[in-house]
Amino acid sequence: MHQIIYLSRATQALTTMDLIGLLVRSRSHNQQVGITGSLVYGEGQFMQVLEGEEAAVRALYEAIVRDPRHRAILKLADKPVAGRIFAGWSMAFRELSPAHMAELEGYLTPAQWERAVPLHDAVNGPLLKRMHEIVLMRGI
Repeated sequence: MHQIIYLSRATQALTTMDLIGLLVRSRSHNQQVGITGSLVYGEGQFMQVLEGEEAAVRALYEAIVRDPRHRAILKLADKPVAGRIFAGWSMAFRELSPAHMAELEGYLTPAQWERAVPLHDAVNGPLLKRMHEIVLMRGI
């Protein structure tokens, strides 16, 4: 089992309908290739956890890197894991307000983004725990 966590900035603001379309396509694709995970979006920024077989996770991440809707991609984690954190979701999702985004450990404001360096693995545990809590409480 493998996991990649990344942040990216949207090249343009996404409407609710844009996000719903993205979510429907992502869930369908992820079910087909055995990927689970979580996506949060707020203030033009994505934070996503991808988990599954390494080849499938890497292929999806590379497609995201090439996707013109993303820019300034920052990979926070790329590692083998013992099991899935989001096993029940082909793609859990939550649109977050600026205040909720700031609660995510590891979140970078747009001002911090330009100076960002890869984060230490110690951030991954709290980040995953908080994303899981948010999805359980308010996700779709």
